[in-house]
Amino acid sequence: MKYRGLISRSAIAVALIYSLPVLAQEEVPQDIAAAPGQTIIVTGTRRTDRTVAESPTPIDVYSGQELQKQGVADMNQVLQNLVPSFTVARYAIGDGSSFVRPPNLRGLAPDQTLVLVNGKRMHRSALVQIGANAQSAGAHSADLAQIPAIAVRAVEVLRDGASAQYGSDAIAGVINMTLRNDTDGLSGYARYGQYYRGDGEDYQVALNGGFKLGDSGFINISGEYVNAGKTSRGVTRAGAALLRMEQPDIGVPALAQRYGNPELESYRFFVNGGFDLGESEVYFFGNYGHSFQEESFNYRQSVDTAGTDIEGNSFGLNGIFRDYFTDFDNTLPGIQTGAAGGNVYAPNDYEYVTRDYTQVADCSDPLVQNWSCIYPGGFTPIFFGKIDDISGTVGYKGTFGFGLNYDISGSYGQSTLKYTMNGTMNPSLGIESPTEFYLGKLEQRETLINADFSYPWEVGFASPVTIAFGGQYFRESYELGLGDPASYAIGPYTGNLVFHQDGTPVCTNMVYDPLSPDTCTQLSVALPVGANGFPGYGPAIAGESSRNSKGVYIDIEGDITDQLSFGIAGRYEHLSDFGNSTTGKFSARYAIVPDVIALRGTVATGFRAPTPGQVNTSSIATGFNPGNPNAIEYMTLPVTSPVAAYLGAEALKPEESVSFSLGTVFTPAPGTTLTIDYYNIKVKDRIGTSGTFVISDDQRPTLRELGLANYATVNEVQFLTNAFDTRTQGIDVVGSYRMPIGDLGVLNSTLAFNWNKTKVIARDPDIVSDVRVAQLEKTLPKTRVILTENWTAGPLSVLGRMNWYGKYTVTDDGPVSQTFGSEFVFDLEVSYDINDNITLTAGAQNIFSNYPDKFDNRPGGLGPVYASTGGRFTGDIYPDVSPFGFNGGFWYGKVGFKF
Repeated sequence: MKYRGLISRSAIAVALIYSLPVLAQEEVPQDIAAAPGQTIIVTGTRRTDRTVAESPTPIDVYSGQELQKQGVADMNQVLQNLVPSFTVARYAIGDGSSFVRPPNLRGLAPDQTLVLVNGKRMHRSALVQIGANAQSAGAHSADLAQIPAIAVRAVEVLRDGASAQYGSDAIAGVINMTLRNDTDGLSGYARYGQYYRGDGEDYQVALNGGFKLGDSGFINISGEYVNAGKTSRGVTRAGAALLRMEQPDIGVPALAQRYGNPELESYRFFVNGGFDLGESEVYFFGNYGHSFQEESFNYRQSVDTAGTDIEGNSFGLNGIFRDYFTDFDNTLPGIQTGAAGGNVYAPNDYEYVTRDYTQVADCSDPLVQNWSCIYPGGFTPIFFGKIDDISGTVGYKGTFGFGLNYDISGSYGQSTLKYTMNGTMNPSLGIESPTEFYLGKLEQRETLINADFSYPWEVGFASPVTIAFGGQYFRESYELGLGDPASYAIGPYTGNLVFHQDGTPVCTNMVYDPLSPDTCTQLSVALPVGANGFPGYGPAIAGESSRNSKGVYIDIEGDITDQLSFGIAGRYEHLSDFGNSTTGKFSARYAIVPDVIALRGTVATGFRAPTPGQVNTSSIATGFNPGNPNAIEYMTLPVTSPVAAYLGAEALKPEESVSFSLGTVFTPAPGTTLTIDYYNIKVKDRIGTSGTFVISDDQRPTLRELGLANYATVNEVQFLTNAFDTRTQGIDVVGSYRMPIGDLGVLNSTLAFNWNKTKVIARDPDIVSDVRVAQLEKTLPKTRVILTENWTAGPLSVLGRMNWYGKYTVTDDGPVSQTFGSEFVFDLEVSYDINDNITLTAGAQNIFSNYPDKFDNRPGGLGPVYASTGGRFTGDIYPDVSPFGFNGGFWYGKVGFKF
């Protein structure tokens, strides 16, 4: 819209003008206003008395109630609505990335943020991200969606590197989920909602029960059930629309493929408990989660269109639907037949005749077969993902008589992702192929043992110096499990050349002339290998790999004077596959005016080793490039693959980071806090996916010699690489104010701002292309603003939230790109306590149903967009990397209860 920029700048200016004078209001009495900065924190410090405002590192704390006052169940989206430097996209056709959404904190990779539960490392998901944006592609991180909001007492988001304190992964920051420990009985809520378009029906039931165990113990159990319907925000494909008009009886679907949210059903449980033994305690916590999701893949067109659309475009069939030739009558001895890479022999009198590919084949000739006999209207594979997630931790902690605190714990976590697919086939097996497949599984297993100690040492400073030290043993394993044999089988109809039985080639352009053999274009059979859309995991890539690491650390912090605090930490780790690493961190805070204004800063180094999953991940999928209606088969190969090495891949090595931050904390009055922090993070040897390598016909014989099963059909290849360095810098501003307004209740205001910029500062241009650089630097918005107002008056509470997202650019091979404009999204929720036990809530997210800009036909853009449908060739009209999604407004109603 033409007025979008004016509205954006005006609204942000109004928000800033409104919020900043609040800081000068008269002091609010402590008995009616809790100061936001005075919450005690446990993340980023080993002290037991550190508050948010006193922290030398930037940290945000959100209560469980704040997490629940939203209309979504996915913890990724919950955090995105609260933390401006936290973003997550909704991938419409992203393979596993549609099932396990990868978030970015401060513009860095998902696995550069460490996730803790009750201060203990949460295990990773089974998925190594491949179908996600450039910042997330190749990442192997925890699945935040496994944590239901009702199980969480508070979440702390440490926006600072902390590898020296917590170990590998904590480069961008740390997210710590503290589980509920209350024993007040039962509470919960039931929610129903749907999108304004009438789809995406969403049911959620969440329960929590807290109970005492005898006189000294407790147990708190949380459970959540979610059933979310699919959405569709695309249009039918232009080719399918024209073909459906031309041949309405062959079964072309009205919506050839769906572009939207996957269908989801999940249930998740968390337990947290313990026993107080006096000077010590035993604790335990764990989870089990199960989800089943479904997404649509791309449509495969069965025949050519006979005519053209209103712009004069015609649309061709998918290559799978070309005739293929069977070797049904070979009589030549000693010649390989009926196997991939072998030859197919036709009768001596057979000559190739081009048939009418605008018509469905009848398959009456046993020598010539066609998949349109099975799928006359084309087909759209349906992809399913089943996730099972389980973990458990048991620990013993306490204090020795001389003041030494100890915490000994053991944890186990496991994530399993199983893939199935139906409505497809393995083309290389011919028309006898199954149409449903079990594709295999991914499984991540982790075992963790921690021993942590701390001692408050009195040395005459303003506070005791807390000396913390400890050790950790960590073992992780990654498994690629076999799919059905048919899902990965190399059938007889791929990589074959067609000959007559007398040994002369069958030509597609002429009758074979032995005097001019070079003029013959030989007929070949090159159908794709494996379940079409996502071949199953076969013996060539299936297997298990593991590694272990041992680490020790020391962390010292204290207040030298009432105004000056410091912290210093160091960590040494030894990994069985990548050797030794040493990281360190120094932090300081100086109160210029005690209790009013302070400066703070940190300097840190970080380390993150590639996981076994990243070293061994592999996948094959089918997709489309902008402007090209032909399907492409693209592969992600492990760096250990001979084909990846042939294309330039090298063994992965650890990422290393150097970061610093500098900020100020302003607390002019009780209930008022303003923080401003600048950060700068350099990551060397960053892990991500390479640019795509387009496979030429000249390379296929080499790929065959290197053992690549689908050498005859693969179009593009990529692999994980360390071939680039980045620098990410930004500014975080967070202002909070709690204002009592007499009989009208209390108004809580929060304004949060983030500016973030990533720059590729070094790369190997042969591996990391200009397109990949643009994707790394421009896909995420650089600017984000969140303004939240929460008014409470007796039984009534109203929450309003404004999100503003800056512009971003989507780039694809070509190169082609389109910049999408900045957008506002507003949320509103109203709650009323009927009595002490029942609360009614109504709300809407994206209340004005805003959408991202559409794809268009600008020169050098991501089109073409077809006038006949309003969508691109694949039917999509919105970018799925949009930071606020593409589904429009969502309304919901909720009933809460507690007994």
